[in-house]
Amino acid sequence: MKRTLSLLIIAALAQNAFAQLNTWRWQSPSVQGYTLNAVQMVGLKKIFACGNRGTIIKTNDGGITWNVKNLLLTDSLNLNALNFLDSAYGMICGDSGLIFKTTDGGITWTKLVSGIASPLKGICIIDMNFAIAVGLGGRIIRTSDGGNTWASVPSEVSGEFTGIRKFRSDFITVTGRFGALFKSIDTGSFWEHSILKSDTTTIGNDLFGQIFLSDSTAIVVGDNGLIFSTVDSGTNWSIHASGTSAILNGIDGKDPQRKIFTIVGDYGTILNTSNGGNSWNKINLGIADSMKGISYFDALNAFAVGRNGTILKTTDGGASWEFIPSKPIIDNFDAVAFPKGDTSLGIVVGQWGDVMRTTNGGAHWDFIPSGTTRELNSVTFLTPSEVCAVGLTGTILRSHDGGQNWIQIASGTTKYFKSVNFPTPNFGWTVGDSGIVESTVDGGSTWTIHPFSKKIFFTGVAFPDSLHGFMCCNHGIYSTTDGGVTWGDPDDITYYLNCTGISSPSLTQVSFTYLPCQILAAPSGKGVLYTYGGVMTSRDGGKNWHDNEFNDILSGLFFTDDLHGTAVGIFYPSGQPTGFIIHTTDGGMTWVQQDSHSPDDLFGVCFGTTKAGTAVGSKGNIIRITTDE
Repeated sequence: MKRTLSLLIIAALAQNAFAQLNTWRWQSPSVQGYTLNAVQMVGLKKIFACGNRGTIIKTNDGGITWNVKNLLLTDSLNLNALNFLDSAYGMICGDSGLIFKTTDGGITWTKLVSGIASPLKGICIIDMNFAIAVGLGGRIIRTSDGGNTWASVPSEVSGEFTGIRKFRSDFITVTGRFGALFKSIDTGSFWEHSILKSDTTTIGNDLFGQIFLSDSTAIVVGDNGLIFSTVDSGTNWSIHASGTSAILNGIDGKDPQRKIFTIVGDYGTILNTSNGGNSWNKINLGIADSMKGISYFDALNAFAVGRNGTILKTTDGGASWEFIPSKPIIDNFDAVAFPKGDTSLGIVVGQWGDVMRTTNGGAHWDFIPSGTTRELNSVTFLTPSEVCAVGLTGTILRSHDGGQNWIQIASGTTKYFKSVNFPTPNFGWTVGDSGIVESTVDGGSTWTIHPFSKKIFFTGVAFPDSLHGFMCCNHGIYSTTDGGVTWGDPDDITYYLNCTGISSPSLTQVSFTYLPCQILAAPSGKGVLYTYGGVMTSRDGGKNWHDNEFNDILSGLFFTDDLHGTAVGIFYPSGQPTGFIIHTTDGGMTWVQQDSHSPDDLFGVCFGTTKAGTAVGSKGNIIRITTDE
């Protein structure tokens, strides 16, 4: 079946599928995971931030809890900047000339007609009537009626303005690329271009953040880690060493003594000064995610935001920072498992031997010591208390208490395992690279190696019962009807799968010789194979296959029964990867795409019942979906 027909079927069935399940919601990171581009503290407890894919978040309790809105204001466009006049009146701007306004503290937002279609990168509210927004192409637009109408204001540049800031209502400044710095003293009707010079040399660096301390004193930051300051209204500028070459994206400070300021930048850069900028101290956050925005409420309290939804808070003027609500996880999660019929107890495994466990459906996840640093690729429950996980260099782990404690089992190999499956609590199989296939008949205490060609790369194993099984690899599907005593010649369906000989190291953290395929068998013996560019379903034990094509990388699959299944993977809209989810209610014959609300790759998915499921992926991504019950 071709993609065009598949999409028509998807559209027709969307209403039915979405009637059964709600939307996917974040569990890790616990606030949300889209990049946040700007933040403003409008009170000590009330903070707003905005970011990619139409994301707006708000807290009324200083960051303990957050209200999250994304994809509600705009489908997939980014929100780049915000500004609040007070706790109720604010505006947000973004891509395609987007401007939104709230008069009730972010409870509701009204879309304003800006009159332009290019990205807006900064917005400044002067008073209840006047506001200014700036952006790509040297665009400056201005309203004098609270945003009902906007008019373009001429500027001398055709490049990109990166931000705007109000020192007073009659003193507004704009920064941009190639050293652009403009000032207005008449609420934005006329703009004076300041030329940045150090000695006699014109400074042409891209500028991304600025703060004026008086009419004559300012600090400006930009690319290459450069910090510039002036004390004579911009006639002369001094360059200060920052100790980094990262792009510096913003600066803020509310110290009445004008001594304490903080700069945020790429690669987790936080620079702090307590002497007015004469020297800067680099704060080590232990992360590489870029920080995009910062806002101080007073001399000591500030919030900073950045990539992957990172949120930071300081209460000591930037000398130290804490992650809100906790430090983000940077490791990848490869697989997730829940016991059949249980939506509370769950296990996640992944990079560096990571194991996480929940007993309340993911409301809270605990890191559990696994005893290994080897990546774990697959995990399954044999019973509610018996769990098995497999991974690199022949790693097999077992737990007898629902994942609280783990022991390592001898596998007799150093090859890496990709998939594990138990049709009964005692009888199980695991497969991996270089033709490694092993089975157990005692619940995983001991394992027997089955010889296959070293050239075979097994990536999936599935047994609907103890006799019938499937293994998929780089050149087809092996099947057995006698519990693995004999395996039939592989069904050669590589023409449809397009997987032989394709290299895709980006699919996971492991570099694969072949693009991995995976197989899953529903209780009745139906097999479902997924791989790059397609989902294939068999309703007769693997003899014939039905093809649904998708131009995406599918990397995780789970069926709760013969009809209900979910596949997850990676989608590339406009070249930017994002989590991809499709769902079927007819045994894989047709699929409906669901919005994952995830900016990152998804690698694994599991449903304890048809009513609750969890998906996991890169950078500690955990999302969950439930019914309306």
